[in-house]
Amino acid sequence: MKLRFSVLLKNFKELVDPRNLLCAPSEIAAYMKDKERFKREYRGDYPIRTLPVLFERKKKSVFDPHYVYQAYWATHKIVKSAPVGHHVDIASHVPFAAQLSAFCPVVQMEFRPPEIEIASYQRLSGDILRLPFRDSSIPSLTCLHVIEHLGLGRYGDPLDPDGCWKGMLELQRIAAPKGNLLLSVPVGRPALFFNGGYVFRAADIPGALRGLDLAAFSYVNDAGRFVESGNLDETLDMVYALGLFHFRKPVQ
Repeated sequence: MKLRFSVLLKNFKELVDPRNLLCAPSEIAAYMKDKERFKREYRGDYPIRTLPVLFERKKKSVFDPHYVYQAYWATHKIVKSAPVGHHVDIASHVPFAAQLSAFCPVVQMEFRPPEIEIASYQRLSGDILRLPFRDSSIPSLTCLHVIEHLGLGRYGDPLDPDGCWKGMLELQRIAAPKGNLLLSVPVGRPALFFNGGYVFRAADIPGALRGLDLAAFSYVNDAGRFVESGNLDETLDMVYALGLFHFRKPVQ
């Protein structure tokens, strides 16, 4: 029933998309034709049930460049640094943290932790504005596509006009000396889309984290292309790029 419901919901969303209205009759006709032909040629003993999945015949393989490239970028850096002990993730995309746990033990802190049972993945409930970790205690840390939402109430969190900046300072607080913080946020022409999220001026991020050194900067541009070795100023005129900041905490 869960499969049937999810497919029917997908079909409904596609059907009400104005771009699909003209091709809907041909999609349905093609499905019916294929089904009848398949039934004539099928020799298996599994029962055939009707569950059409429409509008995928000519669709390109699509992906979200922000989430795909940030996962590659962060995983590459973490694997390269080979952290000792647990890697700590703060509320990033759950599939990223779960897959990373195949390489190293991961503790993921979430406002509402997911119900995932993997031996090398530990979930933890907490608030990014009051992280449950000691000062300078985390040598390997990620927070990807999260900071821009803080304090806007979108996910039921308290309203706080300074929430994003407080969250960044909490990450700085818990990062260990010589430790790595991998941080991603939308960058470009600065704006606040309430309650969707911030788009930051890229230079404002290292400006806010003065207790950390910016070791490297990458980004995903407005066209969805990954730029591995970038410059903060290259994103100034972009609308909704993704800044990928590799910070390292100096030894005091």
